[in-house]
Amino acid sequence: MNAVPHEPAGGLPGRDADFAERLAWLLSQYRELDSRTAGPEGAPDLDSARNVRSLGRARKVSVSMPEDLTSAVQHRVGRGAFSQYVTDAVAKQLELDLVAELAELLEAEHGPVPEEYLAEAGAAWPDAE
Repeated sequence: MNAVPHEPAGGLPGRDADFAERLAWLLSQYRELDSRTAGPEGAPDLDSARNVRSLGRARKVSVSMPEDLTSAVQHRVGRGAFSQYVTDAVAKQLELDLVAELAELLEAEHGPVPEEYLAEAGAAWPDAE
């Protein structure tokens, strides 16, 4: 899923595209999502992060999902929270897509992260995968 709201579908532009402009746009999208989850003084507000997707107007859409998946979600959260659960999942995927696009842009501009930096990060967080 590379499409992002307010931008044509298709993912990253080619290397000839204006890198700084694209990077600024990606960062603004990520900051907009991130700012909705911040509490006082910029600290993460876990309660609002859980309900961040309920801010703003909602629009009813039709989505086809496998029956087993639908049943599993309804069983886990109940019928009244189904939309919120799916909305949170879609918003989280959008955040991951934006971070992946940012990483692709940075790698295209600056090359891959040197192995020594990856090893240093791995040593600092040995439990991370």
